[in-house]
Amino acid sequence: MKAWVTYLEMTDPSTVTRVPPPEPSLSIARGRLAVKDYLQLFRLVGDRLQWDLRAQLIGGPDLIILVLCVGGVACGLCEFRQQSNRELELLHFGIDAQLEGRGLGRYFLSECLRTAWADRPGRIWLHTDEFDSPKALPLYLSAGFSLFAKRYEDVTDY
Repeated sequence: MKAWVTYLEMTDPSTVTRVPPPEPSLSIARGRLAVKDYLQLFRLVGDRLQWDLRAQLIGGPDLIILVLCVGGVACGLCEFRQQSNRELELLHFGIDAQLEGRGLGRYFLSECLRTAWADRPGRIWLHTDEFDSPKALPLYLSAGFSLFAKRYEDVTDY
């Protein structure tokens, strides 16, 4: 299947927009999840966006996984992949659709980017396509990303 794919990057940590926590019961944890818990969260966030299940990457040493919890319940996922050239690719980012509109996504993305920059990559980049949430591209741009390419291409493997 073909779609328009937009490529975004961030090369300077000072461009990350700081967002205060919109609610007091938020926490963000970095680390590995049990496969069952990872898949449950992946589906909660990604099924409506048709994320593919890349099970071969679960738990891979090159992944940085951050989980947003509200009141102790996991409801958001951010996944970066470390690349050999000192770059981080933002693979997946999202929150439970039932929690949208409360500012949680903006806050979560801001904190995830600040965490990612602490590892001192040279660049953080991502791609999004027209099948993603219509809120995704504006969110990434407001967080400090800038466009570097847009292509019409096969998205079957995304």
